[in-house]
Amino acid sequence: MKSWALVALYACLGPAGASAQESAPAATEPGRSVTIAGLDLAITGDLHGFALDLRSEPIAPGVARLVLTLTRATPAPPPRLAIRWSQPSVDMAGMWTPDAGLGRTIVPDFASTHLRSTLTAAAPVLTLYGRDEQNRLTVAAEDAVNPVLLAVRLREEDVRVYSSVELFSERHAPLTRYATSLRLDTRAIPFSAALGDVAVWWSRQPGKQPLPAPASAREPLDSTWVSYHQNIPEAVVLAEAEAAARHGLKVMIVDDGWQTGDSNRGYAHAGDWQPERLRRMRVVTDALHARGMKGMLWFSVPLVGDEAAVLPRFRGKILRRWADQRTNVLDPRYPEVRAYLIETFRRAVRDWGWDGLKLDFIDMFSSDENTVLDRADGRDTASVYEAVNRLMVDVMAALRAIRPDVMIEFRQPYSGPVIRTFGNMLRASDTPNASILNRQRIVDLRLLAGATPVHADPIVWHADEPSDTAALQLLDTLFAVPQVSMRLNSLSPSHTAMLMHYLAYWRANREILLDGQFRPEGINAQYDLVRAVTATKQIVAVYAGRTIVLDAPAPAIDLVNATASTRLVVEATRDLGRYEARATNAEGREVSRTPLDLSRGAHVVAVPRAGIVALVRRP
Repeated sequence: MKSWALVALYACLGPAGASAQESAPAATEPGRSVTIAGLDLAITGDLHGFALDLRSEPIAPGVARLVLTLTRATPAPPPRLAIRWSQPSVDMAGMWTPDAGLGRTIVPDFASTHLRSTLTAAAPVLTLYGRDEQNRLTVAAEDAVNPVLLAVRLREEDVRVYSSVELFSERHAPLTRYATSLRLDTRAIPFSAALGDVAVWWSRQPGKQPLPAPASAREPLDSTWVSYHQNIPEAVVLAEAEAAARHGLKVMIVDDGWQTGDSNRGYAHAGDWQPERLRRMRVVTDALHARGMKGMLWFSVPLVGDEAAVLPRFRGKILRRWADQRTNVLDPRYPEVRAYLIETFRRAVRDWGWDGLKLDFIDMFSSDENTVLDRADGRDTASVYEAVNRLMVDVMAALRAIRPDVMIEFRQPYSGPVIRTFGNMLRASDTPNASILNRQRIVDLRLLAGATPVHADPIVWHADEPSDTAALQLLDTLFAVPQVSMRLNSLSPSHTAMLMHYLAYWRANREILLDGQFRPEGINAQYDLVRAVTATKQIVAVYAGRTIVLDAPAPAIDLVNATASTRLVVEATRDLGRYEARATNAEGREVSRTPLDLSRGAHVVAVPRAGIVALVRRP
């Protein structure tokens, strides 16, 4: 018997958004069903005069696609449709979605938890996995622009998992034709491999070809945000740039504060985008370039604050007010709004010399029950999400005409397949001094990011941390491009040694860490073991007291100790040969060099906390 308190708790876990309808779609008109990848799918909803065509397309054994097309002679709002199916809950250990905030639990059917995906939030995919972290079912939707709801819930009476994908759960402008597809994968393969295949599937669709990433998007960088917040006058930025160059950082992000003298956080002064603190922009960018660095500039894209001089110009062109921050969200469906933003970003690259932009708060572009969804009163696009798509296509065309290798950073939650066509740097969402969460968000991003570089949220640690504890900030983010937000001139000698050591290690192993076969494990423990594998080297980072299983020899194997212990347990599933084991501590000093015969069985390897054991195979 379930308590109403528990019902209320689950109801809070996954709100559908202000304009989503929680009631189920009406009964099918007429009944429609199709069998895909061994699953019986039923499509429900009142068609309201639309014709519905369904087609099943096999892709590979255990993988198939449902193609769904709606047509109507005259324009009308599309009907809310749900595609539903169920399967026995046999070895179903959890549910993965791009939004880790939903948790990994398959909730009971009285819960309202679900994933909501749009162009500016998440991605339309979820995976059910077993205790062996093998895929049980991965379902992905082709439509990554419009709202899509995905849910899985357990029914107590029959212990089956009931899944659904809902289309048009929120109001949509009238149309005469809509086509999309669902990809269902039931293969027993690692969940990470199933998600990687989804990323490839998306990237081959029209309008989803990822933006190439320049080499600079794969360089460790310095960010001013956590270290300085808005207090970034020219002298501070120039001194930080000098320190960043000495530490080998090749890119610097100048974050919030350059455009205002106000230091109260918030966004009341956003929107004018005139340099106030950094009045001599070219002095800053020239200084960066003289040091062999590149610079990126921050913008809160949709926001125009109450104190902004430009606000009267956009009266009537506002989606909503953000009262807590004393600011307003622009409506991108107005050509004047898009033109203003495009010219703002163009000026930063063309006139001020910035090499890239950090485009923040894209997720604020969204519609709700108060949004009028038509092309009228100056709006040339009915859909907010289609307008964002158009805005970003035009932004990228303008910027790449000036600088073909321009860098664009986006962050979670806007990190789906369409976003990858505009951004060539995807960053984990804000996790200041919370490196375990940083690690989880990095891995979640990487599972769908393909070749797009994933960046850590800027790392920071307290000045009193021992170097081997501070190093965990870097080890938790090892499989992403590091972003550092410390006052580099103020670091202690031990912190400087640690940072320089791990930045050098990361650069030396960049191709393995970013391009090797990516194999995270321990999904229910925030990925407590992650490995990257190439033909010549394997890097395994372990974050908790678990055994490292090695099942194949390699010329080189690095074992990274991000645990609280001073030893690691390695299990060789067969004889892997003789190795030399060289251990270094968090500051890069060698502490031991010993032979290691990796015969079949378990081995205990001594390694300092936040240290590495490099295994090199001997003849």
